[in-house]
Amino acid sequence: MHRLLYFLLAVLFSVPSYSQSNWPQAAGPNGKWVLSSEQSAPTSFSVTTGENIEWKTPLPEGGQSGIAVWEDRIFLTVMKPIQQAPQKEDLMGTDILAICLDANSGEILWERPMAGSLPSEYMYGFSDSSTPSPLTDGQSVWFYNASGIISCFDMAGKLQWQHNWIPVSELDSIHFPFNKQFEPMIHEDIILNMEPYMKEDGIRTYGWNYLTALDKKTGKMLWVSQDALTHYNTPQFGMTNEGEAAVLIGRGGHHKVPEKPKGYSMISLKDGHRIWKYEADQGEALYHASWNDSYAVWFTEKENELHVLNPDTGKLIRKIDLRNGTVRLWDKEKSQYEAQDAKAYFDQEELNVFPAWYTNILIEDQLYFLCFKKGRYRKNIGPDYSMAKVDLETGETQFLELPVHFNLQADQKEYIWNEELVTETNNIRGLDVAHDPRSKRDGWHWNFNGNPIAINGKIYFTTMLGLVYVVDAQSPELDAKALISVNDLGPKGKTWSVNTPSFANGSLYHRTLKYLIKIGE
Repeated sequence: MHRLLYFLLAVLFSVPSYSQSNWPQAAGPNGKWVLSSEQSAPTSFSVTTGENIEWKTPLPEGGQSGIAVWEDRIFLTVMKPIQQAPQKEDLMGTDILAICLDANSGEILWERPMAGSLPSEYMYGFSDSSTPSPLTDGQSVWFYNASGIISCFDMAGKLQWQHNWIPVSELDSIHFPFNKQFEPMIHEDIILNMEPYMKEDGIRTYGWNYLTALDKKTGKMLWVSQDALTHYNTPQFGMTNEGEAAVLIGRGGHHKVPEKPKGYSMISLKDGHRIWKYEADQGEALYHASWNDSYAVWFTEKENELHVLNPDTGKLIRKIDLRNGTVRLWDKEKSQYEAQDAKAYFDQEELNVFPAWYTNILIEDQLYFLCFKKGRYRKNIGPDYSMAKVDLETGETQFLELPVHFNLQADQKEYIWNEELVTETNNIRGLDVAHDPRSKRDGWHWNFNGNPIAINGKIYFTTMLGLVYVVDAQSPELDAKALISVNDLGPKGKTWSVNTPSFANGSLYHRTLKYLIKIGE
């Protein structure tokens, strides 16, 4: 009863000013990516056919940020518009546009330029300057440029303050690619950022990234977290069972990121002190740091294991072998799913499970994620084009193959199975604005998709193809019945999206490289 009471109080007081009709940050009104609402969210839609599409607005350039919504205002960012792209090597930039739109009509109300310092690639499949999502509390809006600037505006677009920093691109002769997966957060009177500590004063480690709290009204820096995080990690907000606002941050990643030790730290939002630290002996932090009142989950990329932690202490509860359970693959000849024992499947195929980066979401004691398929960088992973559901109590894992896309025949969907696809990266003016050819993938191998969200037990996964899967998290089995719908944000092969959707006032808001889209019923 004591534990339950703290949890209920945490839910009640964690977001006192945020109505469920608003979506103030990428992770939603409670900061958990998971929301229970009195309003139902659309579960079937198509930009191609116009099904349940209220409007779509052309964007001046492509971008990757999530979408903040407050009553009749929408906020997002795009890269600085370019009018010509003769050379791919020239598709680099430091600047973005902060944009405000009318939620009823989709009309752009105002735009504000934000100049950064560290160049990023345009439409990079691993993030760019526009990746961080805006924050709003209905009085102000904070836009983030991952190239090194935060701008605070009032709702009419008047600048209130700016905060600048210089992101680290190289340290001790080691170069780090532009992979900025931190998502901004707001809690009471502070907003959070990820910044390198560039003082050699012995208080923090020079050049490492830390969680930084700023006064939302003035931009004054209030504290720097006791422990560091890697720039690959997407931290998550929550309330501990003792009623303390906290954020889970992670360390460890590719390209020799320096922050140590590999693993998690739970950071108090009161002053940035460490509540606990977990040192992992395997895995990386290229994931959304999933936790709730019962579990925290650490991921591995080649060891086939999940580390399940106590969220109060950071102590390891158990390691789960992901190869125990059921695999359901689509049989093209029979036109149906065929189930088989997971251990037998993985042993026979000699495959490992690689949870796709940033596709994980935790709903009570069930963890969901997409799986990377075998490809250029890893040959022995699978099952291809599949999602997974892990019961953190029993350790059972279920896999379900998903269609890669579909062809429309007289408005009927003919699903495409287990076929590698590509998509174009053209902006609204028809210019190909992707610097890196890897940005044209289908979202199932070696790229960063947008974080999923869950509304009333329905999970929304989005891939780079601009395809949105809606999955029933209340279904006991991960089977055909659990796959509610497969939806498009635009025509196959001509649509690109790597961001997370938002839900407000009964509508979904999503975006592609070309459009902002409002989805209703």
